Amino acid sequence: MGSSQNTLTSRGLLIVLEGLDRSGKTTQARLLFEHFKSLGIDARIQRFPDREEPTTGPAINKFLKNAKNLNENSEAIHLLFSANRWLLNSKMREELLSGKNLIVDRYSYSGIAYSMAKGINKCWACQPEVGLIRPDLVLFFDVSPDNTSKRGGFGEEIMERR
Repeated sequence: MGSSQNTLTSRGLLIVLEGLDRSGKTTQARLLFEHFKSLGIDARIQRFPDREEPTTGPAINKFLKNAKNLNENSEAIHLLFSANRWLLNSKMREELLSGKNLIVDRYSYSGIAYSMAKGINKCWACQPEVGLIRPDLVLFFDVSPDNTSKRGGFGEEIMERR
């Protein structure tokens, strides 16, 4: 047999960080990215919702900054956030297939949890997420709401004020 050298690039990892607002997800995502970078490992941080995504980002940003939106149609809001993930799904898949590791600050699980907290049925909330890339690893940051509410910037968005 010849060389066992593989000329194909290995698929990157999809690592998802979940937890309450202000639980440390963004900090840990940055630290993990810096660690990968120091080892010469190709990686990128992706945050959801992605407010920079041109189709859904502006509407999501407006919703999250405006307390008047809190009573809007919960199902429509869930679909908006899901669409935000779907619009980035192809790009993420391409990056993963090229060997890049993606560190994702929030993903489908947060969307489902927030929608269920607003009274949406779990099965219904899960349906729009079917077909999105499945994570290789999900890390949940279990921090009490009392602790997160003491951290800087708490209460800037409507979901933190509920």
